[in-house]
Amino acid sequence: MGLAVAASDSAPITVAQLRDVLLGVGAEPWAKVARFLPNIVAALLILALGYALSRLAQRASSGLLRRLGFDGLGRRVGLDRFLARAGVYAPASNVIGYLLFWLLLLTFLVSAADTLGLMTVSRTIESFVMYLPNVIAALVIFIVGMTVASFVQSVVRSGAESIGVDYAQVLARLAYGTLVIVAASLAIGQLQVETLLLNRIIQIVLVGAAAALAISLAFGTRDIARHIVAGVYLREMYEPGCHLTIGERHGILEEVGSISTRLRLDEGNIIRFPNGQVAD
Repeated sequence: MGLAVAASDSAPITVAQLRDVLLGVGAEPWAKVARFLPNIVAALLILALGYALSRLAQRASSGLLRRLGFDGLGRRVGLDRFLARAGVYAPASNVIGYLLFWLLLLTFLVSAADTLGLMTVSRTIESFVMYLPNVIAALVIFIVGMTVASFVQSVVRSGAESIGVDYAQVLARLAYGTLVIVAASLAIGQLQVETLLLNRIIQIVLVGAAAALAISLAFGTRDIARHIVAGVYLREMYEPGCHLTIGERHGILEEVGSISTRLRLDEGNIIRFPNGQVAD
């Protein structure tokens, strides 16, 4: 009996048994592929649909912004120059459309990753997509800030020129730069980047500049302030080309500047008088 069992245990594997084993081993990967194939097809369909809809939204948004004059606004507020410094040589409407394209496409990419069961990839992309609205909000804040800064620059320049201030352009640029810095700080804060130190520095600079200006006007430039105010009244009283007598000098008024009045004497010489002296 023992010999029979040994003979049975050591019996060779038949060809049919070997074929069944090989077929079983080879069929398992294909079975896994067959079970996973519908998910792959569904993910590809989601990506294709997402790409088509994202591209359509990009073209529609860019075209709408272009018709609304967004590109002209971008040029007026200096957005095109800002983008050029960043290496982006495209109209502002195209940039907004491009951002919208990627925002929508990444949303569909999250759905495709979920379909494939790639949860880690899906969560990573989803976190990035959730952060994109902050980027768009920061961009909107910066654009609005630059628009306001450009408007204030024009108001300051025209106002300073109307009262004859010689440094109207410098004052206008100073106002523009200050507002742009404030807008940039607000935009960076929208990106959830810590701006406490930057805000403190801006506050210190603005307060220091205001204090220095106040002290200068109060002590060091009282005469200059008097000449500036006198110049405003002189421009209302006299027109260039009129005959004017200042003290013992007589001539033709050429210009009333911010702090001095230019007079062409009868002898042909040009001489300047402080506005305060002329007004007195």
